[in-house]
This record gives sequence, structure tokens and C-alpha cells, in this order.
Amino acid sequence: MRVLLAVVAGFANQFLHIDQASFGDFALFIGIGLGIVIYAFSILIIRRVLHFGEVELKGKNRHITLGGGTFIVLWIVVSVFLYTLLG
Repeated sequence: MRVLLAVVAGFANQFLHIDQASFGDFALFIGIGLGIVIYAFSILIIRRVLHFGEVELKGKNRHITLGGGTFIVLWIVVSVFLYTLLG
């Protein structure tokens, strides 16, 4: 699920035109903020919709950390790929 949301975040960065030309020096912060919001949305889905708790995830804060690295790397790769391909 976080893989899909990382791809969505990458596409959102490109198709919302979050780049230097549109937002100037704030483009980096807006792009990172968008990724954080989508990641926070995935945490809510895991906790509230899928009802995964400490027992299922084998740890107190695993719903936050599980898949975080994959999300960040895939989000950046998709963003850079689309920027290179379409930009």
C-alpha cells in the first residue's frame, strides 16, 4: 500500500508542477510537505481502516516506521524519473 502511495506522491509532485519555476525557493519544502502528508495519510489508513495494532505489526510504533524507507526512495525515484521524462 505504501508503495502505491509513494508512486502517487511522485506523480503528484510532477503533475501539480511543484518545481523551481512555479514555486521558487519554496518548491523543495512544498514537495517534501506533500510527501509527508501522503505518508501521514498512509499511517491513518493502517491504524484506522485496516485496524493493524501492536500485535499484528509486532511493535509499538511499527505502523509509522514499517515501509518508510521504501516510501521515501520510491517517491524520490518516481519524482526524478517523471521530471526527467516530462520536464
